[in-house]
Amino acid sequence: IFRTFKLIVLKIDYCMEKLSPFELNGRTVYTDIVKFLQCRIGLILNKMTIRNFAQSHYLCLKNMNLFEFMDRFPDEDACVKHFMEVRNKLGVKCKRCGHSDHYWKRDRESYQCKNCGKRITLRSGTALQNSNLSYMLWFKAMHLLTTTKKTFSALEVQRQLNHKSYEAIWKMLHKIREAMGRRDSRYKLSEFIELDDGFFETVNLESKEENRKRGRGSQKQSKVLVLIESTPFQPEEKEGKYKHKPDRKVGHVKMIVMENLQSKNINEKTKKTVKGDASAVSDAYRGYNKLEEILKSHKVINTSEIKEAHTVLPWVHSAIGNAKKVLQGLHHSIGKDYLQNYLNEFCYKYNRRYFDDKLFDRLVIACIELE
Repeated sequence: IFRTFKLIVLKIDYCMEKLSPFELNGRTVYTDIVKFLQCRIGLILNKMTIRNFAQSHYLCLKNMNLFEFMDRFPDEDACVKHFMEVRNKLGVKCKRCGHSDHYWKRDRESYQCKNCGKRITLRSGTALQNSNLSYMLWFKAMHLLTTTKKTFSALEVQRQLNHKSYEAIWKMLHKIREAMGRRDSRYKLSEFIELDDGFFETVNLESKEENRKRGRGSQKQSKVLVLIESTPFQPEEKEGKYKHKPDRKVGHVKMIVMENLQSKNINEKTKKTVKGDASAVSDAYRGYNKLEEILKSHKVINTSEIKEAHTVLPWVHSAIGNAKKVLQGLHHSIGKDYLQNYLNEFCYKYNRRYFDDKLFDRLVIACIELE
């Protein structure tokens, strides 16, 4: 696309040199039209960032399908070879002395430190550590999770992989989701942030016999703090395909399971996930009253006085609704202790929704590079 625009500009310059403009009411019409086109194309080239380019051509991209996956990883050896190549690129660090110079021992199928001689297995320090499942099963599970916008239940993955142990597959999927969460924890949200709390239905065996409450204190509802980047559109950006969309452009999202929604805990989690120079907008819940202490600014909107509250905080409400649909539609019951892992998967794929066929390779890296 960029090359095409540049060729058009060069072609226009060539036409201006070779062809003579005509006059209408004393004005050189052809020259005016050409200069107008050059100006508009120049603006497009200047404003089109890599991110907008990916968003514009999202429908033209495709994920790695099943046939491509089988061609790339036909057997266990191909999976081991790819896993080793990725780990060698990332580097192997000795747990004893901290050195990164190793050589591969074929007879032991492990790395050996050149400094102290300590051996490290290929799986050591990765999400695959202490797992007896084959590399092929791990790769197939990662492929299944990255080929859909939603997710798969552990029982469905067990059927697809034709494995006899449900517990082993369930544990593998949660290790992958934990790796997704660790990867997202490296990055902080910036600029403009929408902030709200969501309540997700979970199962808590400890409070099953207690008298059930309703609302914020209900034992069936787990509290989740949701933060999402929401940058206001510039007037010229609102035209075209964004004309009927909200006045804000969505970025990355983070969801954090909370024990309570007191201002102290909210500030603590927000400080870890949001840069200090960011600005936040939220509803009038009292737990957000002290956000100005850690952020550049905080705007409070009383949504109870507005009929259409989703127009004020459009993207955070959309993210909460989408997450609930994904979890309730595929997982009939979620344990309170494991809700964060499921939210990690949703946020990981939401934040990388334009990665397309690179998402699988990025997940392999996330499973290797845990620290």
